[in-house]
Amino acid sequence: MVETVDIPVEWREHIHPRRGGIAGPRVVLDEDAARRAREREREARPIAAEMAEHERTDPELAKAVRAWLDGEPDPVGAAVVATVAVKHLPDTDGAAFLDAWALDHGLAFAACAVTEVSSIELGPVPRRATPDTDGVIRLAAHGHAGEEPAGWRGEIRRTTPADHYAVGRWIAEDAVVKRLRMLLAAAPEAEYRDAVARLAAHRGDAWRRGTVSYLVPTETAWAEESFEDSHFQRVLKPEHVLCSLSNAEHAVRFGWVEETPAVLGTLLDGLGAGVLPLLVRALVKIRHRGADEKRPFVLRALLAVPDERIFPIMLDRMDEKDVPAALREAIERHPVHALRSLASVADDGTTRGLRAAGLLRGLLHARPDLVAELPSKPSRTVEALLPRPAVPDSDEVPDVLAGKPTRSAKVDWADPALLPQILTRGGGRALPENATRRLLNLLAGKAPDVAAVRGFCDRHSLAEFSWALFQCWYALGAPSRHNWALAQLGLIGDDTTVRRLSPLIRMWPGEGGSSRATAALDVLARIGSDVALTHLFELARRSGYKGLKTRALQKIDQIAAARGITPEALADRAVPDFGLDDQGTLVLDYGPRQFTVTFDQQLVPLVVEPNGRIRKSAPKPGPKDDPALAPAAHALFTGLRKDLRTIADQEIKRLELAMVNRREWTPGDFHALFVAHPLMGHITRRLVWITDGGTAFRVAEDRTYADVNDDPFTPEPDARVGIAHPILLDDLDAWAELFADYEILQPFEQLGRPVHRLTDDERAAHRLARVEGLVLPYGKAKGHSQGRWESVTADGEFAGGWLARRDPAGLYVVAGLSPGLYAYMYGEGEPQRISALWAGPAPAHSPQDTVPLGEVDPVTMSEAVHDLVRSAS
Repeated sequence: MVETVDIPVEWREHIHPRRGGIAGPRVVLDEDAARRAREREREARPIAAEMAEHERTDPELAKAVRAWLDGEPDPVGAAVVATVAVKHLPDTDGAAFLDAWALDHGLAFAACAVTEVSSIELGPVPRRATPDTDGVIRLAAHGHAGEEPAGWRGEIRRTTPADHYAVGRWIAEDAVVKRLRMLLAAAPEAEYRDAVARLAAHRGDAWRRGTVSYLVPTETAWAEESFEDSHFQRVLKPEHVLCSLSNAEHAVRFGWVEETPAVLGTLLDGLGAGVLPLLVRALVKIRHRGADEKRPFVLRALLAVPDERIFPIMLDRMDEKDVPAALREAIERHPVHALRSLASVADDGTTRGLRAAGLLRGLLHARPDLVAELPSKPSRTVEALLPRPAVPDSDEVPDVLAGKPTRSAKVDWADPALLPQILTRGGGRALPENATRRLLNLLAGKAPDVAAVRGFCDRHSLAEFSWALFQCWYALGAPSRHNWALAQLGLIGDDTTVRRLSPLIRMWPGEGGSSRATAALDVLARIGSDVALTHLFELARRSGYKGLKTRALQKIDQIAAARGITPEALADRAVPDFGLDDQGTLVLDYGPRQFTVTFDQQLVPLVVEPNGRIRKSAPKPGPKDDPALAPAAHALFTGLRKDLRTIADQEIKRLELAMVNRREWTPGDFHALFVAHPLMGHITRRLVWITDGGTAFRVAEDRTYADVNDDPFTPEPDARVGIAHPILLDDLDAWAELFADYEILQPFEQLGRPVHRLTDDERAAHRLARVEGLVLPYGKAKGHSQGRWESVTADGEFAGGWLARRDPAGLYVVAGLSPGLYAYMYGEGEPQRISALWAGPAPAHSPQDTVPLGEVDPVTMSEAVHDLVRSAS
């Protein structure tokens, strides 16, 4: 059951009270106002009597007017006369009639009379203005001289949809309907029930139904009926309609809300937590309209609701003004609700989850007693946020952390008490609070002295502190004035930091955080480990955001240049070994049980049991396993499998590209980077390699080299080694048979790859006739222009009229396209016909400076033909 909402005290005097809800200000009927109303009514009586006799006057209304004039307490007649007075007697205060009716005839009568005013109109039904035959709308004004003729004021009738300016709109003022609602809400029970019973007979049309639903919102069935009516058929204002809502089912019917204390307070009073859908819509409207000044009212309404659902609402809007502060206040007000809500989203893998984790960490460290409110088996993410048993302070600290820390606005928000302790090497002691504060100052200043701290402290503990600090900053809304909280990840973070940060880098550009994603790339570069570099390469290759991809490539180029190597060579050296042994395996130690991790042709990790049985995942720890070793081993395999999802596909595609582009390595680099590498060795043994002298060989299980006859082979020291494209293998069939005999599965299509050799005539020709006339679907042609082919001029402009791919010697294979690609059109477009395929030193719209096709690298030519034939089929 939802707890009672806590409506702000200063809002209570503004709300529209309801029966059984918060009491509004006490209303005292005004005898002086009633006296003035009676005088005005006496003046209006002759006018009402005359209009009642009009030939078009509604007979029922005429009868009611006569009854009221004859002294009968008819609320319909009273409503007509009051309306006549307001319209035809200058300076008439309509609100005074409420005082007169209530004092003279009781509250129920007053409610019925006000309701009847809702649907009373005076004068003829407005006619829609229509243009004459010449298109001009002509309006006629009628007047008279001397005494007014009888019946000039027109008839008395009911309101119609044609009445856009209701004569009875005077009752919509707070002094009438809101004051009447206050009186009804505070009335004795018998008097209130009498009013409801009598109002039942005065709900004859949409206008009156809307008024009754506002006056007595306790009658939910009446409200539901009035909500079906057109919003044009109401005299009351939109705020009155909103204040008629009485349950959550009503709320979902409305797509708008007025962001005022009066309306929001009333909705909280009537709907409780059921108001949340309306508050969400209000926040959306405020964002779209840029009405920041109204957001605090809606946030205060959210804070009044003790419900778990308010936290995701604010977590999703942390980039909006005032929301971060409101969320922190909500956590302080409703800590148990906050705990449960934040824990449920902390590990959802989104930026919202990251914020939730940071807030949850702070809450649990500030209120350790709340741990008991968590599920008995929290998720790993939540478990990692729990406070740890305190470790004694270290008596020694590095010189850079010694002494009393200085106060700084840059770091005052980061409370060490809400962050995990930083352990010293060995884990038996922790940095004292003052030392931790000095470390925060160093991190905020990006000081090089941090290196001394890395040598003194446990690296994993330091990285966990770093990530917790980052989480807390992000939970505050990631204020830009404290961006050092992101940059510090590069100073004291580790490979775990990289794995956590990379998914965020992919998400941030899509959430308006491109600059933050770019800054995070600097973090990866600063960490600089093999894992960090691998993730940089992955972002450069797969990011869907051009700016981020470009920036990642720039960071890679900078790192490679600093090391004096090419980006491709950097990628070779950036493949992690993941702690595998020299044989490329990993032992999972469960205590009484041990398992061996190996890999298939796609680098998917497999678990080998002692009996040789192969499993796809590590077994869950059992009751007989070591309670410390088994969970750690299981977590190790889980982390390895997660890392390889990113790296395996990337490395396999990189090697396939190396084969197509004819990359080569020295024998020494080949052995170090591939053969002896614990992870890459698993792929290396599944491929055929070739020297620049044309000798093909493979790598055996014992890391020795053998030719197609399984004879030992050793490359010459000055040779170059590459991945053999099948067009280069004269004994291709023999190699295919050998791999089949050994049941060697390949990581990508190598020996079975289609080969397109040029005939002698084609080698001498300057155009390749066999592909000219092929038609490529637009999407595939466009895809080629963004893959291994290009369609960009020397000036960097998109060409569109051709596709080209470059061979290792610098010649281009060019495919002319008709009618041509469009620079910014994806998916749909006209099919592309290959008008010509030729080779030359530079691409162009038509063949020029062509060379015989036989001069092109055979691998490049084979791949080009293969791409075009496959796409056209």
